[in-house]
Amino acid sequence: AEPTLHENGTKMELQSPLYTLAALPWLVLSPLNVIKLLLNTVSPTAHLWVPKETEQCQAGCGIARMWATLFWSQQFCWACALLYTRHAPHQEGLILFGAVTKLMVACLLLNGYMSGVVHWPIGQAAAAWEGVFALLMLLDVRSAQMRRPRKER
Repeated sequence: AEPTLHENGTKMELQSPLYTLAALPWLVLSPLNVIKLLLNTVSPTAHLWVPKETEQCQAGCGIARMWATLFWSQQFCWACALLYTRHAPHQEGLILFGAVTKLMVACLLLNGYMSGVVHWPIGQAAAAWEGVFALLMLLDVRSAQMRRPRKER
């Protein structure tokens, strides 16, 4: 089969399940957390992810809920953008911005764990997930760039 070409004639090479996998947790968790925040209810599994004090703090503070709602909403938007790159892999700037966002989230989750704000499943496992996918995304973009003729890089 002939490769799909972008309107400028370059091959659209970044079509891998990488971006779907990178987006999947946020596509599921973001809407659920936004609903939880808007209803100001405690998740039945909250004790697995955060200390009781963290959940109580968020429940009692409107500004904390607002910032959390903004965070989860933005993560959902980024997840949708990553899904879009499956159909428009020439959007390397979008992919790079998404990778940097994932690196920042990984660092902040790790910091939250070290500060006692979140438990290890989020602070270590989720941080590692985000960090690994950020690096894979960066490597995928770089690999696609290296396959192009030098004059198109």
